[in-house]
Amino acid sequence: MDKQRTRRLGVLLLTGTFLLSSTPPAAAERMASRAESPSASRAADLARVSDLVARDHVARALAAHGLTAQQVEERLVRLSDVDLQRLAANLDQVQAAGNVPNYIWILLGIFLAVSILAVIF
Repeated sequence: MDKQRTRRLGVLLLTGTFLLSSTPPAAAERMASRAESPSASRAADLARVSDLVARDHVARALAAHGLTAQQVEERLVRLSDVDLQRLAANLDQVQAAGNVPNYIWILLGIFLAVSILAVIF
């Protein structure tokens, strides 16, 4: 009985020591290699995003969500420098219309059919 209690205490101490000694993962962000004036980079980022928003299909998609061109511009101006920079850097990842390509639906259908067949057999 005493050995079992000692073993439990040892496992508890080892687990506690491990949990307390583990360090959280470090987080880092990219830094610019050269310093730019914030107003110049903000103006360039705002121009890139505004060009995208001015496109016909993007404007229609935003209008379908109840946003006028003026409301979109006002919201873009209110974005922080960091948010605007991230948006401008990732414009290729933004889906204007928000619809899913047809091949995704086809792949989903095939996956569901295979899953159902796997469960049956």
